[in-house]
Amino acid sequence: MNFVIEFYRSRDAEEATLDRVSLEAPTLRAALQGAAALFHSLAMPQIPDRLRISDEHGSELYAGPADGEYPV
Repeated sequence: MNFVIEFYRSRDAEEATLDRVSLEAPTLRAALQGAAALFHSLAMPQIPDRLRISDEHGSELYAGPADGEYPV
């Protein structure tokens, strides 16, 4: 499945997108693990504090901290 991972900073009600990456992964959990790896390897202008994962149609599947922890 193709996922879109968006790294962003959130302040009050404002969001600033730092990077957006497409990622092929079999599950949402695998996409989140891939996002955690990208968090450490992408050269972004700032350190993101949040990430959003959407499917190829733009439906949001996950939004949370950019630390790569999978929600329980």
